[in-house]
Amino acid sequence: MKKLILGLIIGVSFTALVGAGIESYVVNKTTAEAKTYKDIIVFTDSKPVHEFEFLGTVKVHLAVNGHYEEMRDILVKNAKKKYSLADAIIMNGDKADVIRFK
Repeated sequence: MKKLILGLIIGVSFTALVGAGIESYVVNKTTAEAKTYKDIIVFTDSKPVHEFEFLGTVKVHLAVNGHYEEMRDILVKNAKKKYSLADAIIMNGDKADVIRFK
């Protein structure tokens, strides 16, 4: 009986501590809002805070002049074509990870 009560007290305490940590999220200098392009959220040199599922990777297969907008446009187009459930891409050079938020 004592073990049950002790377990219950520890469980409630742990839940309260975890819950308090979630509520105290503070926006800091690195917090930002990503832009959306053609219904796909684009993260560049960053990653989302929200929990997500990795769908795959897309690449730029054509020789392009290396301008950001051109690379972004091709990566978004390839992501939408290959992964219909895509919510966002995380760009890294000439490739991007395609993700879906949970």
